[in-house]
Amino acid sequence: MTYKINNCFFIIIFTLSTLVFLNTCSLDDAEIVRAPPPEDRVIKRERERRERAGETAEDGTFIGDIFKGLTGQKNKTGGEGIGVNTYIWRASLDTLSFMPLLSADPFGGVIITDWYSNSETSKEKFKIVAYILGTELRVDAIKVSVFKKIKKENGDWVDTKNNQILQNKVEDAILTKARKYKIQSTK
Repeated sequence: MTYKINNCFFIIIFTLSTLVFLNTCSLDDAEIVRAPPPEDRVIKRERERRERAGETAEDGTFIGDIFKGLTGQKNKTGGEGIGVNTYIWRASLDTLSFMPLLSADPFGGVIITDWYSNSETSKEKFKIVAYILGTELRVDAIKVSVFKKIKKENGDWVDTKNNQILQNKVEDAILTKARKYKIQSTK
């Protein structure tokens, strides 16, 4: 009989001590840090663009736009509505207007022309891609890539090496026109 009482007493003590021990290991005191949800690339790019432009969080809201309209504040990029420098954007479109336009994205700052040649019998054709990289009117705010193809005697078009001099001339023409647009707008 004493053996059964000792076993019961041991079981009760063991159970109580286990309960006390488990009670001290609660999860309430633990710091749980959750990883942030993955940010959409478009939202992330827009947030980074706003940070580069120096805009605050309320600048892009409906109420912020109304406030800007009432106070007469203007966008820092030189115009309203696009995410790149307006003067460089207009100058790029005007400079490349003689070529057929394939794509133009004012928010991403990319202009892509289609292949262009001077005449039907021309043995070379060009394609230009202009990347507007900044919101300020600076030399490094635009990057132009010029692609050239030459027609072989058998009629096939072959890619040639990029001409850095031609790329620089197109960039200079765009920047010169952009400066003129900025000067005209400040008069």
